[in-house]
Amino acid sequence: MAQEKTTFCRICEPGCSLVAALDDNGRVQSLRPNLDDPIGGVACHKGPSYLAVHNDPDRLNWPRRRKNPRSEPRGQFVDVEWEDAIEEIAARIKSLIAEHGPNSVAFFTGNPFAFNSTAFPLAQAVIGALGTKMRFSVNTQDAVNRIAAAEAVFGTQGAQFVPDLEATNYLLCVGSNPMVSRWTMMATPNNPDLLKSMAKRGAKIVFVNPRVIESSSELTGETLQIKPGTDVYFLAALLEAIHQLGRFDHDVLERRAIHVDGLIDFVSKYPAEAVAEVTGIPAETIRLVADEFSNASGAVAYSATGLNQSGHGVLGAWLIDMLNLVTGNLGRPGGSLKPAGLAFDLPAIVRREVVHTSIGDFNLSDPIGYTNLPSVVLPDLIEAGDIRALINLGGNPLLSIGGEARLRAAFEKLDLLVSIDIYPSATAEMSDFALPGVDWLERPDFNYAGAFGMQTHPHLRYADPVVSPTAGRRSDWWFMGRLAQALGISSPLDAVPEDKDGFSALEALFATQDLTIDMLRAAPGNAIRFPDVPPESLFERCVKHPHGRIDCCPAEFVTSGLFQRCDEQFAERLNEPEGLMRLISRRTPHMHNGSLSNVEILRSGRQGLAPLLVCGADAQRLGLADGDPVRVSTDSGEIETRAFIDDTLRPGVVAMTHGFGHRHAYGLSVAQRSPGANFNALPPTGPGTFEPLSNMSLLSGVKVHVERMPPTLEWLAQ
Repeated sequence: MAQEKTTFCRICEPGCSLVAALDDNGRVQSLRPNLDDPIGGVACHKGPSYLAVHNDPDRLNWPRRRKNPRSEPRGQFVDVEWEDAIEEIAARIKSLIAEHGPNSVAFFTGNPFAFNSTAFPLAQAVIGALGTKMRFSVNTQDAVNRIAAAEAVFGTQGAQFVPDLEATNYLLCVGSNPMVSRWTMMATPNNPDLLKSMAKRGAKIVFVNPRVIESSSELTGETLQIKPGTDVYFLAALLEAIHQLGRFDHDVLERRAIHVDGLIDFVSKYPAEAVAEVTGIPAETIRLVADEFSNASGAVAYSATGLNQSGHGVLGAWLIDMLNLVTGNLGRPGGSLKPAGLAFDLPAIVRREVVHTSIGDFNLSDPIGYTNLPSVVLPDLIEAGDIRALINLGGNPLLSIGGEARLRAAFEKLDLLVSIDIYPSATAEMSDFALPGVDWLERPDFNYAGAFGMQTHPHLRYADPVVSPTAGRRSDWWFMGRLAQALGISSPLDAVPEDKDGFSALEALFATQDLTIDMLRAAPGNAIRFPDVPPESLFERCVKHPHGRIDCCPAEFVTSGLFQRCDEQFAERLNEPEGLMRLISRRTPHMHNGSLSNVEILRSGRQGLAPLLVCGADAQRLGLADGDPVRVSTDSGEIETRAFIDDTLRPGVVAMTHGFGHRHAYGLSVAQRSPGANFNALPPTGPGTFEPLSNMSLLSGVKVHVERMPPTLEWLAQ
């Protein structure tokens, strides 16, 4: 009889429980949802599909060293021993630091590291000990705006809240498509009927999105089809209307907040009548939402990547929190909560740093980890000679950040490029060293992405490795520990007895909650719930300014230029020409960023194309028929793909999915057959193109030019 082991998915935030079945030889035979999990929820198809990743013959198995110049697209590699690779990497890093200083060495952290409970904290410690400020990650494409806003408004990065979905009577969902994306910056058990059950019990749900999303239906709630990049003006108008209705909760504000007048002054510039044209949402609709939201018994505003990537992510995140605060819904049942987690009391921001470079100064926050330099200036810093080496930790920056062509040219000039990954990605293909990491079936883990107070059902979950890594694969944690030793930095591998899997330090963290790994192993589903905490404890735990209050209008928003930029772009929006097209990113159930790019079943048909979606009215105006080849261009780059008609989009908006463009990932056989077009070739890059204070990239609402063309790429002509 096949052995079964309980594990959990580490593709996105819910961390759904899975059961792995092993054959008589100890190989994973199948992955299936754990229907008996005590936390609830059922894994979607992506978790079980990960078996194809685990068993993929295209995976990296041995450390490889590139023999030919990076100017040649296809790498010629030879296998090397781990020790030889690490010693050479460390020697070259030390040489660069001796000649050019620690900032000559940069690190890029990919999405998988955020779900790796041992490697992520160790990587941040090693980067900090090395002394480099050149820290980059995918978070400047995802949600760093929320961290910057939390620092300014609450005094801590950890002031990230979750909607009380089970008790709320009104959910305003901005820039999110939870049925497809499984929510963002929060973890809730995956339940495809959740929104329907909320509506059925009487909760009203309003989605705000440029397209009628899959989450929206007659059984859930309507979509207000906003123009891309204008969420901040819609939210300001809601607050202005609520203020005019006299529904600010002055008791809460007097006890909990400062600078409320500054908030009122800001939103007063954007009344419903003024923003209607810019947002595409009628003034009467804005006032209706304001009335309903402020009058509901338990309402919550929630936002995700559509707002984050809009160019005004910090102000948008701030206004979401302000909507919840001024209506008395912050720290209230049915509103916005801070659940229990591994860290009960959140750390205050110690200081903010300014990183000086030859191309300008950039903001960084302390403690390190989740805030980074703007990824869109990475090629500029390499071209200028500031950065001489890049260590890529589980990421694929060539495809995941803007400006692929510029970045590729810049990478050719690096003295050292290193990647640790499970796959020979496009970035690994260019690397001097491509090192084979382990997947999440091959390492121990806990649910790192959600267990710090970002779950609707707070719990700690643990998984032992389902199988041991084969060939020459080593864990990312071991690589960082061994690299630290070779660099002369304190390493957990120095411990006696040696820490073999990175959990020695984490067990001390568990002990703060009176938990142990053995307790988790013995628990059903390897999961133990955290005790409930009073909703109002949010204010004690998450407000860390010295004055002890929520700052409703932080001075940083003025000094960084965020307010001025918001005003200037509003004026520009009022004078936009007819026929202007703007590009948004569209989530699909067939992909999660680039992590499932080589899974055959998820790349069939148009899913391998990364097509451009356009509404029927715009297609007619542009002379496009369904399936026509098109060129999409911006000042930053251009791509070729096919256009398909999708009338869920509002006119003037086109959509594509992020995570494609694998034409130079020669070791990925499935992705090579249908590489798709790279969305990230189009957004703006370079100094001045990112959001001040947060360093967030502009990825939603990008101005594009679309034209029909004959197919010129072989994969496109198929």
